[in-house]
Amino acid sequence: AMSEQGPIQSSVGVFVERAKARLDEMAANAKVLESRLDSLDANVRAQAEQAIAHVRQWIAEGQAQIKDVQAKGDASIAEAKARIEATWSKFQSESGRWAELAKDQQATFQARAQAQAQAWQNVVNSYMQRAAELHARNKAQAEAHVEQLKAEAQKAQADLKTKVDDLSKAGQASWATMSQALDDSRNAFSKAIEVTAKRFDEAAKG
Repeated sequence: AMSEQGPIQSSVGVFVERAKARLDEMAANAKVLESRLDSLDANVRAQAEQAIAHVRQWIAEGQAQIKDVQAKGDASIAEAKARIEATWSKFQSESGRWAELAKDQQATFQARAQAQAQAWQNVVNSYMQRAAELHARNKAQAEAHVEQLKAEAQKAQADLKTKVDDLSKAGQASWATMSQALDDSRNAFSKAIEVTAKRFDEAAKG
């Protein structure tokens, strides 16, 4: 029955959206490094190429985890989550070094902030689509939850934009500061999609 599907779908959905957002942030980071390759001297360039190769591999592994969870459902989430967390923490500990390597902290920060903004937008869009398909009785409630998610997305993006602007003006902002700003925004995203998935399922069940 549909109602039994609900919670299962929602936890898989939340896992997938979180994982995708992280992989997109990683890809954005690698893209900045790539755009810098020609301007780097041989030694630094070799390190940057290695970093890009790492990220590509991590993204491929992450995509495999996502497919696995989509195929196997709830039972596979814990393990996939642990793997993605492990990859993410490797990536996070390296990304500061890479930003310094290519002297592109600002560009890296902006690219990753942009990837986060896009992740919010994708989730809002997919929920809007799902809300539109519901019966009239549940539609209004579901749409209200989507509006709430939209408002949170706008607030998180505005906060991050303010931080981007402040850090740009400061000029000397450390990667640690930028990274913290990205973490705050990513955590807000994570929390918002969890809450929305739950509320949306309740609305859909009516």
